[in-house]
Amino acid sequence: MERQVKVIVDFSARVLYHVLTRHVSHDRAYQAAAREYRKALNIVPPRVLYKVSHDIVSDYHTVRHIEKYVYGATGGSKRAARLWLALLGPEKEYLQPYIDGVERLRRKLLKTLPRHVESIEDVIETAGSEAEKLAIKYSFPTWFTKLILQLLGPYSAERLLASLNEEKWWIRVNTLKADPDRVAARLEEKGVIVRRDRDLPYMLEVVDFSEPLHHLEEMWRGEIVFQDKASAMVVEALEPEPGDVILDLAAAPGVKDTLVMQLTENRARIIAVDVSWARLQRTKRLLRMYGVDISRIEVVQADSTTLHLRLKPSKVMLDAPCTSSGAVGKDPAIKLHLDDLNWVARFPPLQAAMLETALKYRAPAVYAVCSILPMEGEEQVVKIIERGAASLRRPRIPAAHGYAVYGDVARKTARFLPSLHQTQGFFISLLEP
Repeated sequence: MERQVKVIVDFSARVLYHVLTRHVSHDRAYQAAAREYRKALNIVPPRVLYKVSHDIVSDYHTVRHIEKYVYGATGGSKRAARLWLALLGPEKEYLQPYIDGVERLRRKLLKTLPRHVESIEDVIETAGSEAEKLAIKYSFPTWFTKLILQLLGPYSAERLLASLNEEKWWIRVNTLKADPDRVAARLEEKGVIVRRDRDLPYMLEVVDFSEPLHHLEEMWRGEIVFQDKASAMVVEALEPEPGDVILDLAAAPGVKDTLVMQLTENRARIIAVDVSWARLQRTKRLLRMYGVDISRIEVVQADSTTLHLRLKPSKVMLDAPCTSSGAVGKDPAIKLHLDDLNWVARFPPLQAAMLETALKYRAPAVYAVCSILPMEGEEQVVKIIERGAASLRRPRIPAAHGYAVYGDVARKTARFLPSLHQTQGFFISLLEP
């Protein structure tokens, strides 16, 4: 049992190391660790190693606060993994087969700590501000919790932080290939319990499931797409119609383009732009799998910050690269990346440059980001409106307004928040010439 616990600690520490040093997702870090520690997969089931490493990454900031409280400073990834296993591991159901080893580690570690701690509550009580308390409790950078508090106030801020940590799954039924009622019935026969969405008839909210969702044959047949409802609302805000020529300035991997063609029954045209040729090739394969008329898609490898097209599109869609702070539930590594303020700061200038391209075609443009941060959302639009480069029209989608502190811009823009809509966090705006 002690050997298994050691493997769990070593493997999880390696995953944490990859996330921190390579700025990759938890899944990519897990895959890298699995390649390096193949023997570990024979000692502890991969499912357990995945869940432990996932939860350690998700609770990273909490663990680091505990470290500072106990040791006065943070240490290496292995110490973080041991602390997590000793203080948070015993409550995890998936670790119950290893509970004897975990409890031994806990007793041994508690004896050696320079400062006594029994639980997270001990550390939260010592926090000097409400933002720090929330940072410890929900494991986010303190600057992030402070900002959310300023935007939403204590009650709504805590609800948002708690819901960001929850993984939510949505399924879009591809009506080019399948009927939503029949797909929902088949999924329930397979133990995937879904709820029909009241706003979008082709969307299914996943309530519960017993087997990995990505094993569903409906996905491989192109009948369903794993797409968050808020992401689908980006396309709905564009209101695509048959005959539209739509310029997508950040096309890969192509999920939103498949929805455009679904909503127009393959009668729109799309100019799909992405800077990566490899990602565009994957996009074309995805479009074919989902029954898209590929003859109506023009794929363009280009940098959207400097793009020049002779053709004037009917509409422009820009779901811009961002911090993905609204998708923490899908990838907890995002919370660690948010610690790097230089990384965070690189996105707004890129978004602003891509917005300039979107606006120069003098066509209605949807600008969206999968982000909670106003500097990627409302503040980008404020700059556009202040210099008269476009006007705002409230998208015709069932969403909350933007953050109230941004006044008229907030009233004319849309936000999806996991605490209100059971979706990822998204900002969506509709800019008109």
